[in-house]
Amino acid sequence: MKKIYIPLAALFGIAQVTAQEFNPNDAIRIGTQQVNGTARYNAMNGAFGALGGDVSSLQINPAGSALFNYNHFSLTGNVQIQKNKSIFSNTKSTSKESDVELPNFGAVFVIDSNNQDQALKKVTIGLGYHTNARFNDRYFSSGVSNQSVSNYFLDHANYGFNGGSVPLDHVQTQGNETVGDLYDMLNKVQNGFSAQQAMLAYQGYLINDENNGYVLNGSGTNFYQENETYITGFNNQLTANVAFDFNKRLYLGANLNVHFVDYLTSSAIYEENLSATDGYKKLLFNNNTYTYGSGFSFNVGGIFKATEEFRIGASYQSPTWMSLQDEFAQSLQTNVIQNGKTEFYNVNPNLVTLYNKYRVQNPGSFTGSLAYVFGSKGLLSFDYTRKDYSSIEYSAKDGSNFDITNDYYKNNLQATNEFRVGGEIRLDQVSLRAGFRHVDSPYKNKKTLGDLTSYSAGIGYSFGASRLDLGYMLWKQDSEQNIISSGFTPTANIQSNNHNITLTYSASF
Repeated sequence: MKKIYIPLAALFGIAQVTAQEFNPNDAIRIGTQQVNGTARYNAMNGAFGALGGDVSSLQINPAGSALFNYNHFSLTGNVQIQKNKSIFSNTKSTSKESDVELPNFGAVFVIDSNNQDQALKKVTIGLGYHTNARFNDRYFSSGVSNQSVSNYFLDHANYGFNGGSVPLDHVQTQGNETVGDLYDMLNKVQNGFSAQQAMLAYQGYLINDENNGYVLNGSGTNFYQENETYITGFNNQLTANVAFDFNKRLYLGANLNVHFVDYLTSSAIYEENLSATDGYKKLLFNNNTYTYGSGFSFNVGGIFKATEEFRIGASYQSPTWMSLQDEFAQSLQTNVIQNGKTEFYNVNPNLVTLYNKYRVQNPGSFTGSLAYVFGSKGLLSFDYTRKDYSSIEYSAKDGSNFDITNDYYKNNLQATNEFRVGGEIRLDQVSLRAGFRHVDSPYKNKKTLGDLTSYSAGIGYSFGASRLDLGYMLWKQDSEQNIISSGFTPTANIQSNNHNITLTYSASF
């Protein structure tokens, strides 16, 4: 994605600043770990905490690699289809996005002890690269509302400057100054983001100055609106693993993980004032945010064989400490009726703003697991994970104040419970699998983002030393989407369905 966006930044020029507007969903998006592994792992919906013996099981419990008896590697291909149904102002819309990737590969190497009479029977070393989350999604909403998104600009203009209105010299160009020059200058002032929004609207004749404040240029009661948001990118993880087998009864392991985040969020808001006879008639507001960075985390865990059939697992996933940076560009086009004529204004700063780096600490989690293995006939597995999203915390080396952002997470988010159940039946060389997963919403208000429910199934065929597996997973989740961050209360209700088809080839040697 950098190949697409960085040349754009070079073309427009870059200004580095600190002031920006954060989307609360960003930290949740980065901090959420999807079930995204091998076909066998996905077919059982990730219920592998007490099982091990699969490269993807290291995501849940790093002790799982010690269950391998031979060197092992796997390679996974994936097709993901995302379908969203939107209801906005009683109007239904549908959008779909699909993607094909090779998101997961890994290997485990087994080092047997030279003395099998000692407690330590073997050491395993693993290396894996997998996708924690894929951000390939598209939302589209349309309908007629009695509120205008132009109130977003009016709010920033009247209240975004320490609770007061933005000064006129922050929205008016001077002399040979261009809109881009003014936009760049506002990057360097306090409350510069609000001033930029006010400036775009003022230059686009959406608002006028009046009595030491601002008013909308025109009025209306019926507004046709469209909102299309496109997200693409990834949160990938490189894992180094070590695990130990003690008496083939107790297995302990640890991971060191390096994370890579790279995604683009692009939104376009269109509005037409259906009742306009004078003043503002139409607007198109474009915003693009490119987020990238890296971080690290660690896992520790253990698996205990209470009997040959019954296994107990426990693991801890540390918080993920990320260092991120955003690039941001926006533009506004308007149609305004003046003296009976319609004028077009293109307010485009042609500037990509490079915000200062900031840090995000995403929450850690605890997982408890149980599994029962019916010899060579099959198995049943259960995982429970607890994760507290209210502990998300932003900070920065430059001393930027994130108190409002952090308070939002503390007051609006909560700890989640995640349940995963998976089973497998073996019929000679064929294995049949199924799974179920339920995850609580991280939001206290579940209208913002609802609980997630997932169903999965799959089949595998063993060739002896190698295996081919196919998995299918469906997850569903409802949410509300704000068309714009402030000044506009109607929301779109989104029903999301994600279809995930996975094919894995694995071999032992």
